Amino acid sequence: MNINIIKHGRGVPVVFFHGWGFDHHIWLPLIEPLGERYQLILVDLPGFGSTPWLNWSKFKNKLLTQLPASFALVGWSLGGLYAQRLAIEEPSRISSLLSITASPRFIADESWPAVPKEVFNHFYNNLSLDLEKTLKDFIRLQVNKNKIILPLGQRPSSEGLEQGLNTLEQWDLRSALHDLNLPTCFMFARLDPIAPAKIMEAMQKLYPHFDYVFFNRAAHMPFLSHTELFIEEFQRFIK
Repeated sequence: MNINIIKHGRGVPVVFFHGWGFDHHIWLPLIEPLGERYQLILVDLPGFGSTPWLNWSKFKNKLLTQLPASFALVGWSLGGLYAQRLAIEEPSRISSLLSITASPRFIADESWPAVPKEVFNHFYNNLSLDLEKTLKDFIRLQVNKNKIILPLGQRPSSEGLEQGLNTLEQWDLRSALHDLNLPTCFMFARLDPIAPAKIMEAMQKLYPHFDYVFFNRAAHMPFLSHTELFIEEFQRFIK
């Protein structure tokens, strides 16, 4: 049982993890601007695209057998959480980490300005009541006022969606990030309602050794809404 991986381009290997509700297709608009300089290795996360649901340990162990010995790692949203955990647990395999609009803890608490628990619970409950509407509402929330044409892939499985939300609710990587020593960049955006911009302020205090990029006019998908600026920052960070 293999993890679905699509490869494009040539050059420095860069592994990409997509967000909740999507699959590797979300990255296709980056193939043309990046494909001459990088090999884009696009992974379908567990329960999305053509990858069946796998728990973290099975996913990680299987994935590492399918990837190069060393690679840069990019994760967006839920994929950013996956990427952070992989970098924390397997730093010898990863040359650099780029996390796009992804918090090490997606749920807010007294000291952390993320998504309020009650908002997350409302969204989670709506998923079981009307999956299609919940997905559409979630996509609309991410796009915000940015005009974006989304490259949609396969319809995600209900198990993948539910387990993905469980991951967003349960994983908390804030403490473990203190020990991450490889080159790391976190990107946030002012109009993002999912990974609020205030998270960057909190992270800069906790992890001053990381690199940070702030998109003033973007929402949750800066790589699609502000592609040129994103590519510029991407190439600055990943050599």
